[in-house]
Amino acid sequence: MAFQDAWRALCRGRGRGRGAASLVIHAKETYTLLPQFFEGPCVSRYIHIQIDGTIEAPRLVKDWGVQRNGCWLCFERVSGLVLNGSGVLNAHGESWWSSVELYSRPEAVRFSGCQNIFYNGLTQINSPKNHISISNCANSTLSNLHLIAPSGSPNTDGIDISLSYNIQILSSSIKTGDDCIGIGGNSYNINITYVTCGPGHGISIGSLGKGGATENVENVNVRHCTFTKTQNGARIKTWPGGRGLVKNILFEDITLINVRSPIIIDQHYCNGGQCKQPGVGTAVKVNGVTYKYFKGTSLPDVAAIKLDCDRNTGCDNIYMEHINIASSWRRTPLASYCRFAHLISRFVSIRINCANSYYVNPQDPSLAPFAISPMPYAEPPALPAQSPAPIDHEIQNFY
Repeated sequence: MAFQDAWRALCRGRGRGRGAASLVIHAKETYTLLPQFFEGPCVSRYIHIQIDGTIEAPRLVKDWGVQRNGCWLCFERVSGLVLNGSGVLNAHGESWWSSVELYSRPEAVRFSGCQNIFYNGLTQINSPKNHISISNCANSTLSNLHLIAPSGSPNTDGIDISLSYNIQILSSSIKTGDDCIGIGGNSYNINITYVTCGPGHGISIGSLGKGGATENVENVNVRHCTFTKTQNGARIKTWPGGRGLVKNILFEDITLINVRSPIIIDQHYCNGGQCKQPGVGTAVKVNGVTYKYFKGTSLPDVAAIKLDCDRNTGCDNIYMEHINIASSWRRTPLASYCRFAHLISRFVSIRINCANSYYVNPQDPSLAPFAISPMPYAEPPALPAQSPAPIDHEIQNFY
């Protein structure tokens, strides 16, 4: 009750800026909280919560009480929230992972229908499901966060975004058991910069189109990020039978350390199960995806570059430039896989055979209608000394 009383006082306050009231959890303070629902809209245009101590969820599932909202710390229809500090949010998900099925587990922190959120500095540990959920939100920044769960913890995504726009994720470390960041349907203008990911499943757009749904994702920039021992790197995943569009996507200046699948477009994604197609000849369209300045190492047991596109819809305007990936195993070369993709490649260290390939003039400006970074890459990174010879500018089609 004390936290709800404090929230009502903040929400009903009329202060704004630094003079407004704040809720502060000091460094040596530790509190155990049952699930909390922080609801707006608020009168105050500036709400500040600073956590320098520790907030814990109940350690055992039975002590959580009745789950009505599907989240532990839930913010809904709040605008102008500043949630920051150097403290820890420990959701004690370890008691949920083996005893409760996925769809009955709560998220740790959820922002729903919120605007102008600034979330900075905190460490989140062991969520029962995804650590942070951003749904139907706008104009918000998450930065300097540390999200941690064991690599084997099921479905513990770092940050899931859906139905949202103008979202920035900056300078954060995500080490979990699933996607470091997942961008769901009907989201656009997403900027992810200086994020370290791993262990985990990489940074994913999707999955999209499940059950024949129509879903769009546009204008996503992923830049200056590092993947360490992740199952995937830059991934786009869509279900067969879906509809919609993935467009204007940029992955740039990416460092890879023993990553299993650095670049993957999978239009036959079924979450490890058997696909049941609700329709015939439909797929979420993938058009305009750029990969630039990748460097590092990949495990050679699967294709390092995989473009597995739908036979009828295909993937158009896929552009790769300065992709320099070496095998983690000295005597085992890297491979690629490509189906039904229109690919333009320039200086790629792994040969990609999409069939019917032909070379073009790299000076031709009509050949690059792709995602363009708002901040041009000033200087390409140094290439490894013993990398395979790059393949100069190549266009390939396989339809």
